[in-house]
Amino acid sequence: MENKTIKFVLKILTIFPSIFFLTYVLNGFDLKFWVFEIIISFMTSFGIVFWQLFDYEKYNEISYEDFLESKHSLSLENSEENWDQFNEMIKNPLLELEIIERTDEMLKVLIARKFIDSILTVRKTKDAIIVNIEKKFFSFLPDRAENYRTIQKLAKRSQQSKRISTSEA
Repeated sequence: MENKTIKFVLKILTIFPSIFFLTYVLNGFDLKFWVFEIIISFMTSFGIVFWQLFDYEKYNEISYEDFLESKHSLSLENSEENWDQFNEMIKNPLLELEIIERTDEMLKVLIARKFIDSILTVRKTKDAIIVNIEKKFFSFLPDRAENYRTIQKLAKRSQQSKRISTSEA
């Protein structure tokens, strides 16, 4: 049942409890208007996911696992060219970056975003270079396809890339 409509509804149901709790707290823990709080929480959850929908729909080739998610993964051929590309990205960044951790086999970078920053992790294994990107906080929320756009740019810049969707990982 890999349907984008089902994913849309599941995202609404995932966000709903957080919004309901927030409205419950803002109302002073008063269950007098609980029906109103449920309706407002559902409408707010729907609005958040619906607002995100159009940014993800721009990508016709987006997989079910990547749709309305902020966690994405990419597998590249383990070559010096691809590894040097990531080191070059750190030396001459296009975005505001902060190096969190750097070793010979791993690179972890914080990418500054408008609202919630993202973490890009690049790991060098025997067979491949694995690139993961996710939001630093609230990774269950969609991110207007910012992380998907970033990982697609990295895939286009690499020489021989093979995309693997592992949003659920």
